[in-house]
Amino acid sequence: MNRYYLIVNEEKDSGCRVAKGIQEYMEKAGHQVTMQSHDAIDIPEKNADMAIVLGGDGTVISAAKKIAAAGIPILGVNLGTLGFLTEIEKPKIYPALDAVMAGNYRIESRMALTAEVKKTGETHFAVNEIVVGKRDFGRMVTTSVWVDDELMDSYVADGVLIATPTGSTAYNLSAGGPILSPAMEAVVITPICPHAFNKRSLVVSSQTKIRVQVEKTRESYLDEASVRCDGEVCGAMETGDVVVIEKAARSFDMVCVGDVGFYQKMRSKLNRT
Repeated sequence: MNRYYLIVNEEKDSGCRVAKGIQEYMEKAGHQVTMQSHDAIDIPEKNADMAIVLGGDGTVISAAKKIAAAGIPILGVNLGTLGFLTEIEKPKIYPALDAVMAGNYRIESRMALTAEVKKTGETHFAVNEIVVGKRDFGRMVTTSVWVDDELMDSYVADGVLIATPTGSTAYNLSAGGPILSPAMEAVVITPICPHAFNKRSLVVSSQTKIRVQVEKTRESYLDEASVRCDGEVCGAMETGDVVVIEKAARSFDMVCVGDVGFYQKMRSKLNRT
């Protein structure tokens, strides 16, 4: 008997109908299934073989941040729209469950990032990206980006984004950055709406240490910025403040089922009309 966590986004699964069907199906096959809300995940240690996450990419990201330390691999089931991080579309749930219960799957390890906000000493974990961006809608912010203590570039922009390969298909893609294969050990640095045509993304090694400092766009006021990890505000910054971004010590594991690879998924998702 294997043990599974079933993590559900109730906003995307009204009445947990899909989740209850999965739970019943797997329990009839002799497995133990514990259902939890994505808002109240409680997995203190590695005491399950897999977490099946029902929702969209946001649900998977939220679960990954809470599960990574436990070392439990995640199988994402797409009940949302695009779903780059989710492995299974709703019509194929039960064949995928059969494959999982038979052991016919593989594990793909994904790198994550940490952001240390020097002013507070707090460190935050990110699956997709870390953004140092303007705090107010009407003003741009100036940032300088250092890679291994060497100045890479400065940007007058809405902000600068540092993304993992997993996150390269999210905000980074919308900001004009490149798509990276999720198996890569690399980080992409992308300026967001830069006030110059020659500012482009740069891909660097995952072993580098990236330092972002908020500078001063005008002498008459301090630049004010926010640090966001996977879309959530995790710190406030102003001129002179620094955040240090590195590869996280712990990764997170995604479950892959079947023969659909990343590039086929990419073609399918990005060619939707």
